[in-house]
Amino acid sequence: MNSTHFRHVVLMCFLLLSPATGRAMSEEAPVAERPGAIWAASPLEIVFSDSNADVERVAKNPPGKPILCYDGKVVAIPTSRRLLGSLSIGGERLTDGGRTLTLATDPHSIDGEYVVFISPTRIATYNLGGVETAWFAGEDPGDEPTWKGWQPTLDPVGSQRATLGSAPHERWFADLSKPGRLRLETQVRPPAGQGRLTIESSALVLECFSGEGEPEKGIEETESGGSRVSFSIADASAPLFLSLTVETGKARPLPTIHARFSADGDGAAQELDRDQLLLPWASPIPAPSQKSEMAIPDLTGGNPKRGKEIYFGDEALCSRCHVFAGEGTTVGPDLTDIRSKSAEDVYRSIAAPSEEIALEYISQTVALKDGRVAVGIVRAEGFDAIRVTDSEAKSVTFPRDEIDQIRPAATSIMPVGLAPALGEEKLRDLIAFLTTPPFDPTTGERTRYEE
Repeated sequence: MNSTHFRHVVLMCFLLLSPATGRAMSEEAPVAERPGAIWAASPLEIVFSDSNADVERVAKNPPGKPILCYDGKVVAIPTSRRLLGSLSIGGERLTDGGRTLTLATDPHSIDGEYVVFISPTRIATYNLGGVETAWFAGEDPGDEPTWKGWQPTLDPVGSQRATLGSAPHERWFADLSKPGRLRLETQVRPPAGQGRLTIESSALVLECFSGEGEPEKGIEETESGGSRVSFSIADASAPLFLSLTVETGKARPLPTIHARFSADGDGAAQELDRDQLLLPWASPIPAPSQKSEMAIPDLTGGNPKRGKEIYFGDEALCSRCHVFAGEGTTVGPDLTDIRSKSAEDVYRSIAAPSEEIALEYISQTVALKDGRVAVGIVRAEGFDAIRVTDSEAKSVTFPRDEIDQIRPAATSIMPVGLAPALGEEKLRDLIAFLTTPPFDPTTGERTRYEE
């Protein structure tokens, strides 16, 4: 069950107050214009690197302050964009003499527009667009990369210009003039329908494959001594995985890589930009939820006092995962504000819990390097660990360096089948409890289930 409206109101009130003075901001908070870069280095951390004081300002934000996620570009707060949820900051670490800040966070499950507050009046935004990079040093590289990083586009030259001021990028791009291999992985989101993806590199392409397989004509040599690969894309409805490995150290100072897409029936080729590239571990932003066809039973006449016993009892087990009016466990959303919803909406959230899931309550599958797997709601636990809580409210903590992969689930952690298991009479009682305030707003007297 969700309480999106209540969460949005609470977060907006929090963001409109200066932590230093508690006074409401009189102006909108604009996006910061600054050199450097901010990016998601993994599902569980973001990196903020530049050459001025903005990093210090972000570092002063206490752990636990939310990072908000919206369904489109944000230029200022407040915004009319749809709020998808929020992430908490579990811990932080400053490096590069204070120029680079790494924030350990809850999982980034979807490619929304994420908002980080630099100060009460300045924000920085990022999304999950871009390319995951890995560089293997030497003429005969080993299996493990020397470093892993991020670029906004497939082209190292353009990416270098776009990240000026970022200390990690300065080191990474310096290495690309040395002998080695650069692996670039992303998901391609063509701007239109079916067509052809063509990639030209000034450096030798050593390996390339996509969700469509290997390049149609293999790796072709260009007149300039570089390489060209191309793929026919039959279905652009979902992002297409792409892996490209190029030689470094011979195309100085940096290799240039151009990726262009030409739609069928249109000879014009468009250069792919960051908006057409999605990090390989990210999921596309979900479309607004569509309510499914559902037969709604008669929900009138429930007894809220009996409903309270059901909520806190062993049959429905609601309080094992949800807080209501200060009682219960915070695995899932706080349901206190659900009183503002209609009985039909509450029924739908019980009968179809996966119809709408806020970002922070998306269940995750966590695969560990030793083969163990955990499934549940993941929270950042300081800088070096995460906590996974399953559907039975059992929690276990894992060090971050033991995590091999983390992937979001498509369904809610809340079990399905609760509605038929309870039956219509108990459902009416439960919904009556959830939607009845404890005090009559006109008289101030206790309602019947609190007597």
